[in-house]
Amino acid sequence: MGNTFIHSLSTGLICSCFLLHQFIKNMKNHILILLAVLLPYFGLAQSQTQTIRGRVINKDTQQPIGGATLVVQDLTPTKGAITDENGSFKLEGVPVGRQIVKCTFIGFEDYVTDNLILNSVKEMVLDIQLVEVGVTLDGVDITVGGEDNPHEPINSFNPVSMRSFGIEETQRYAGSFNDPSRMAMGFAGVQASQDNNSDIIIRGNSPAGLLWRLEGIDIPNPNHFARKGSSGGGITIFSAQLLAKSDFSTGAFSAEYGNATSGVFDMRFRRGNTEKSERRFKFGLLGTDLALEGPIKKGQSSYLVNYRYSTLGILNDIGFRLVGERIDNNFQDLSFNIYLPSEDLKNTWTIFGMGGLSEELWDPVEDSLSWSRPYRTTRDYLTRVGAAGITYTRLIDNKSFLKAVIAVSGNQVIDNDDTLNIQTVVPSPNPDLLEEPIDWTTLDETPFEKEDYRNTRISSHIFYSRQFSPNLTMKNGILASHINYGFNHEDRNAETNAFETLVEGEGSSQLLQAYSQFKINASDRLSINAGVHASMLTLNNSGAIDPRLSLKYQLPAKQSLSLAYGLHSQILPLGSYFTEVETNGERTQPNLDLDMIRAHHAVLAYEKVFENRTRLLVEGYYQRLFNLPISPESEPSDFMLLNLRDGYGDRALVSDGTGTNVGLDLTFEKYFSQGFFFLFTGSVYESNYMASDGQTYDTRYNSRYNQSLMGGTEIPLKKGGTLQLGARSVLNGGLRFTPGDEAASKAAGEFVEQPGQAFALGVGTYYRIDFRIAYRKNLKKTAYILSLDVQNVTNRQNVRDQIYDPGFNRLQNRFQSGLVPVFSFQIDF
Repeated sequence: MGNTFIHSLSTGLICSCFLLHQFIKNMKNHILILLAVLLPYFGLAQSQTQTIRGRVINKDTQQPIGGATLVVQDLTPTKGAITDENGSFKLEGVPVGRQIVKCTFIGFEDYVTDNLILNSVKEMVLDIQLVEVGVTLDGVDITVGGEDNPHEPINSFNPVSMRSFGIEETQRYAGSFNDPSRMAMGFAGVQASQDNNSDIIIRGNSPAGLLWRLEGIDIPNPNHFARKGSSGGGITIFSAQLLAKSDFSTGAFSAEYGNATSGVFDMRFRRGNTEKSERRFKFGLLGTDLALEGPIKKGQSSYLVNYRYSTLGILNDIGFRLVGERIDNNFQDLSFNIYLPSEDLKNTWTIFGMGGLSEELWDPVEDSLSWSRPYRTTRDYLTRVGAAGITYTRLIDNKSFLKAVIAVSGNQVIDNDDTLNIQTVVPSPNPDLLEEPIDWTTLDETPFEKEDYRNTRISSHIFYSRQFSPNLTMKNGILASHINYGFNHEDRNAETNAFETLVEGEGSSQLLQAYSQFKINASDRLSINAGVHASMLTLNNSGAIDPRLSLKYQLPAKQSLSLAYGLHSQILPLGSYFTEVETNGERTQPNLDLDMIRAHHAVLAYEKVFENRTRLLVEGYYQRLFNLPISPESEPSDFMLLNLRDGYGDRALVSDGTGTNVGLDLTFEKYFSQGFFFLFTGSVYESNYMASDGQTYDTRYNSRYNQSLMGGTEIPLKKGGTLQLGARSVLNGGLRFTPGDEAASKAAGEFVEQPGQAFALGVGTYYRIDFRIAYRKNLKKTAYILSLDVQNVTNRQNVRDQIYDPGFNRLQNRFQSGLVPVFSFQIDF
């Protein structure tokens, strides 16, 4: 594997760098000429400054830190400030543009922000959390990172395979579209193999293994056009305007995270400005946003709200259908966060929420002369998702705090498909045209699939954290969710023309979780995180106890070695328990007693930090999964539930399957500085499972290698504008599929897989280049950004999978999206 890894990474890096270099080189002159013509119309130059303010607190105790020093780096004369007794600070008169703030305090690690973008209208509000260091007998501070990594996790109990990210990254990375999911596809271990959805495939795991968490509460799939039984969809509901710095994990996570086997998105909302009202309007191809924030009680409490309506919906209403000639695609969402601290800041309440509606409607083309086959599929696909809750934080003393969250969340997916069949006309030998025009009276509309899934929860999370000393911190918590569910899936039998129930269930259950974890600085170089997580699903009384442990050892010259191990458990996508099958003429639900999926996950990591804000990270991992849901030995087959793109299965299952994911991830990254950044990630891995027929198969997600190279630069222009250029290339082996049996498919009139050939073929190399250009301008009373993101700028037609086309009576490849340009205009006022 080592030689393959080195060869794949080196070849991919050279090719990707060359293509990106040539693309940007060829485009740059044309772009500058265009901007020279257009930019004078956007306003005169302004010499602008802005305020940076916020609070500094102890990360482990949440106590304010008074007397901390803050400095804006690389400014002459120096801009600095000292925090007051509440940890508050204010840096006034800071020039707009890219700025870095450094915070220092004796006994704590230094903290350095990422390269922030300061504009002329919107104040920069920072919440800085410092990590207290221990002291050895020799008086030497224990240091474990700090200023060398602006993407150090917010959660200090999770130092391995986790990184933080901020709103600026979702905007800066080419092709991310302000979407955290698409941004994360540039990180090591995350596979980008889909153009039109945001499925997160981590280290060969199913997207169903990902946990979404918001403000400490586990939430359902937070995506528009959410994929049922999965964690992805079209685009996330999270508004970039509300996001605070958040965490993303790719495995071996700490004890406070449960009900996940692949990774975690731990999302946080920022608080609104407590001093002044601010507004942001954004118009783009994906959505039209309006964000409002400001004080409720000046200097103390605040509100923050964002509403987005799909621009595609607006265009559909006036007759322009960009997704497809007969597809109406529409969504809208609302997010908010209300911040209500007490005057002494000992007690803090927040009220938060987010919700979204989306629909995709497929209509038949009105002019039947344009039909290329004797049928049309129509579809009504509706999704609803939301979460709203209250958090309460109490600073008990100067060493401990308590936090409680209660929330209501839920989602619903409705998917109804019909077919318009032509009863009297047969396709001509020319596959692109029908033999003669069609009279609409010959059409027969036949429903063939109906699905309705809903899942609502009342959830709570309460935890207590205490720092016994700078060398020992404890965190204990309990999570409980009361789940109300309703699942219904009916499919028309082609032989009897009657509907059969595939999934049916309605009722309630509880998912209970508890954890305890400790962070220990054992010496001036060694830190330890240890804990245990317990969970139980009352639906079938299945449960698990999962130990977690990680070690990090600091080496000389800003190097470190880390070792992490975790046993992780997860319930099945809930509808999978309610699959109905016919046994001896009776309908039964044989999957109600399936066990939780479990996985051992071990990671060995090496990190080296270089000068100029650059780092190298290499992580080797081994994951052994068991209790995978497969067909029973009495009906041996190659089926394994997690290979489904979405849905809940159609057969009896047992928890006897096993699987293995093993690989190596590499990250070579330069944080934004000196006007540019780059991020190269590469992975080589194997992902397979053993089915009930005793054979070992590739999983759907076994692409074997995955590489991503992204970078960008900013060019100062005359009159105070800034030009931003960026690009990203993605190269991997593509998803796998089970080849179809053409003769059997023709006989059945639908796709029939070749038995014993589960995911034997790959779709071929997946390759894509995304491009971004943006212009940023600060004026006296406004600041704006014009941007254009182009996904798949070369219009490459990547293969998605293989299907049976009954219109042409043959197997054929199905392709993904081509070039997708997304323009947006954002203004602060």
